[in-house]
Amino acid sequence: MATTTIEPAGLEEEITPPKAPNAFLARYDRLIYGALGLLAFLVLWWWIVAGGYVSDLYLSTPQDTFGAFVSGLADGSLRSEVWPSVQRALLGFVIALVAGISLGIVVGSVPIFQKLAEPILLFFRNLSLLALLPVFVVFLGIGEESKVAIVVWACFWPIFVNAVGAVGGVERILLNAARTLGAGRIYIFTQVVLPAAIPAIFPGIRLAAANAFTALVAAELVGGAQGIGIYINNAALRYQTPQMYAGILALGLIGILVNGVMTAAEWRLTSWQRGLTNK
Repeated sequence: MATTTIEPAGLEEEITPPKAPNAFLARYDRLIYGALGLLAFLVLWWWIVAGGYVSDLYLSTPQDTFGAFVSGLADGSLRSEVWPSVQRALLGFVIALVAGISLGIVVGSVPIFQKLAEPILLFFRNLSLLALLPVFVVFLGIGEESKVAIVVWACFWPIFVNAVGAVGGVERILLNAARTLGAGRIYIFTQVVLPAAIPAIFPGIRLAAANAFTALVAAELVGGAQGIGIYINNAALRYQTPQMYAGILALGLIGILVNGVMTAAEWRLTSWQRGLTNK
């Protein structure tokens, strides 16, 4: 006797999965929205000047600014000013990086040093850099030494403060576990403390990199023959508005480049952490 299999009604119909979001938009949404935001900013900038809301004596149009930027790079008038500033900023940043991390590790590793340094940190980290410019000029003059020293000062404190907090904030359970397994002090410091502290130190390093060029422009305004700050100031004094904003544009682009380098370095040095935090 033959048997008949009865299929439930509608079972043989293929179930259509829900529509997935656009993969391209999901992957590049930050880039797309960033480009749209930049475009809106440029249109607003052009509209403010072209509409006569702000005189072109005070604010040049985007096309005039980019034209002056390209011309300055082509004829060397802007390009020759950028490199001296970059050299000063890099030298000051490297000195501050070495000094800030070294001293931060020492102070952060010894609790009594943290207590001794706390009032000094609270005082100096809140001092305005502009208030200290005359001090640097009095001691070091208006030459290269004072400019580099100002950059070192501006970069040192973010690195130092973050290094102290990062080393002092390493989980004690990690240190105790390493000691329990028989690890020595050098091993604990190089293999436990430093790797655990690096992710917390990097925000200070990135802030210091941004401070380097901010402080440098202020230092170059004090005096000197070459530098992007001097270029901007001279253009302003001569009412060369497009050239002035071209110099500011150059500073912004350098800042973006430096931030990209710092982000890539942070990504590389903290790659082990992403496997633990799913970031």
